[in-house]
Amino acid sequence: MSDHNYPTASLIRCIAALSYDALVLLGTFLVLGLILVGVTAAATGGEPLGELPRPVVYSMIFCMCFFYYSTSWRRGGQTIGMKAWRIKLVTEDGTPVRLSHCMLRTGIGFFSLMVFGIGYFWALIDKRGRSWHDMASLTHQVYIPKT
Repeated sequence: MSDHNYPTASLIRCIAALSYDALVLLGTFLVLGLILVGVTAAATGGEPLGELPRPVVYSMIFCMCFFYYSTSWRRGGQTIGMKAWRIKLVTEDGTPVRLSHCMLRTGIGFFSLMVFGIGYFWALIDKRGRSWHDMASLTHQVYIPKT
């Protein structure tokens, strides 16, 4: 059965997968923080530099998220959370997920979260169950039932 013949993943399932991925990303952020502290301590002889500006911190977080999601989506259409909840990302035209899909999906996904999740809850209104980042990136998430 082609991935496009599977039903669209429900919003609850997508949010559950997003929650799993948030745990993976939290661990990644902690490791990145430890590396930054170690590099800073080595470079300054143990003298604290102070806090990084918020735009720098947010940019680093966004870049880490983008790297995680784009790598996962391009290597099989699934993140760790998506595998656990049997969800797969597919393109509307059936081609492999490209970097441009990932860029649009991640960017609009972050924007959707920043406006109180409205972009995610849009899936409840859309006839095909798509969120803003699905529509913008010409992708959608399908549910792959157990065989």
